[in-house]
Amino acid sequence: MPGIGGRLSDPLIDSEDILYFKIDDVYYEELYDWADVKQKCKTHTISGRKLRRQSSTPAGNLVQVNGQKIAIFRHGNRVYAINEKCPHAGGPLHMGDIEDMPDKSLCIKCPWHSWKFSLDTGKIRHPKGRDTTAVVYPTKVDEDGSIYIGFQEFSPHFFQDEDF
Repeated sequence: MPGIGGRLSDPLIDSEDILYFKIDDVYYEELYDWADVKQKCKTHTISGRKLRRQSSTPAGNLVQVNGQKIAIFRHGNRVYAINEKCPHAGGPLHMGDIEDMPDKSLCIKCPWHSWKFSLDTGKIRHPKGRDTTAVVYPTKVDEDGSIYIGFQEFSPHFFQDEDF
């Protein structure tokens, strides 16, 4: 699968000392593709009403990796990962919509209060004048479509006394 991360030589540690954890039961091809105009504009019928994608199908996926709840999204050949809770008020970012910004970057729009965060940096894009950042994570996709999320360190819950 060229262009989406290639084959990983070591699925746990890369050359930048980032630990990558595989996501279980979620694969690249299964993710909703925000870059696909046909998917983006598709309508669905629920209880006799026609609904646009925002109301009827999941925007992102919620996964738990390395002790963290993370929202993942696909846009074209890229997979983005961001902390699941909006840093403003804890809204569920996996239920938010991806928006194209005028500078061609992408942001996630929180479904609760419409705050927007860059999927590349986590920096707030809207409302202006705020100093809030969401945690974003690097991702890799293997040849078979397995998705990996990168972390700087293991979660402390791996080292609790009851685990030894």
